[in-house]
Amino acid sequence: MNIKRKLAVFTALSLSMAAVPGTVFADEFVAEPGQRYDAETLARMKDNVLEYEEIELLIDEYNPTLKNLRQTYQDNRENVGKDAARLKEQVFSGSGAMAEQAGFMLDQANSIEGMIGYGGAAAYAQLVYASEVLSQQSEQMLLSADSITQMTPQMLRLQTVETPKAALIAGAQSAVVGYEQLLLAKENLENGIELLELVYESTQTQAAAGLATQNDVLKARQNLESTQATRLTIDSNIQKTRQSLCTMLGWEYTDTPEIQKVPSADLTRIDRMNPETDKAAAVDNNFTRRYNVLSYETLTDGSVQQQNMVRTLENEAAEIASELTNLYNQVLQKRNEYQTAIAAYELEKTKMDTAERKHSVGMIGRLEYKQQVNAYKTAEINIKTADLALFQAMETYDWAVKGNLQISQ
Repeated sequence: MNIKRKLAVFTALSLSMAAVPGTVFADEFVAEPGQRYDAETLARMKDNVLEYEEIELLIDEYNPTLKNLRQTYQDNRENVGKDAARLKEQVFSGSGAMAEQAGFMLDQANSIEGMIGYGGAAAYAQLVYASEVLSQQSEQMLLSADSITQMTPQMLRLQTVETPKAALIAGAQSAVVGYEQLLLAKENLENGIELLELVYESTQTQAAAGLATQNDVLKARQNLESTQATRLTIDSNIQKTRQSLCTMLGWEYTDTPEIQKVPSADLTRIDRMNPETDKAAAVDNNFTRRYNVLSYETLTDGSVQQQNMVRTLENEAAEIASELTNLYNQVLQKRNEYQTAIAAYELEKTKMDTAERKHSVGMIGRLEYKQQVNAYKTAEINIKTADLALFQAMETYDWAVKGNLQISQ
């Protein structure tokens, strides 16, 4: 990773603007003259390790789409509307880059959609979500281009820097979660292959003894080969997701940084969530609504357009509050699914202990034992998958509070 060289390039793009109210990603931190980050932070960013907690920093410093959008803002903030055609073209270009990334993630998701039985459902859902985050922001940027001639510098900054930045961070975070879910799906898949190999071998033995038909053997072989083919698909998607993350976060797509595991879900975070008390911050921080508040200020007092905007702002506030409640309920649902997965694991653990004892004294055969091993490992992986889903639900809720929630235009 050519971090040192890239740091010099991207630090020059720093903006000395006020931080977004209610958000955690400030635009500038000056540890000493000319430096945005302290020595410890710089060291983390220069290593060849991708930690979930540093995604925000990496997007801020190295993401090429954000770099271009920042340059668009710098080039046009003093003359918004004077060269609307050129500015629109730049906004369209930034929107296209985000749409391309969204489409790439959606293609990856679609290629594993059928892997439901091996943990692919979670990875599919995660990559679709990451795609939607970026796609929605791409569409929002396109819509904003229509009002460029009426834009103020504050509106331009919000639309071309702050909003895309949040979407890129959330999208990258979601993609990292999806990457780990793909790894878990592969692990589950490989456990299944081991079992299917034994089933195929056992079916062949039974057929030789007249206890199974050649059709049974064929089916066992087809099941094995189909699952092996699925493993090739998931390997390809793991590689593609890694490459996508590399290009989003500052590495070359051929680089091989260590991607560390996503933090475990902290259940105490749920205790701090309350849609009723959080909705005020969610409404005030919402990027779409903030843009419309700024737009309201450009309209003629008492005009029909201003009156319509008042109604729009009221509707948006109600929609944000409603959606925040839905996201909170999703967190509670994912917590229940996580707790169910733990209970299922404990049951399989008890069965595994029994199977171990029986197998050691010859009371069950190799195939029956292997079936229980597979069930146990699957239950173990299901806990990790449910934990990731719960973590993502919490992140989505928190992002909504910080303003990154798509609402009706």
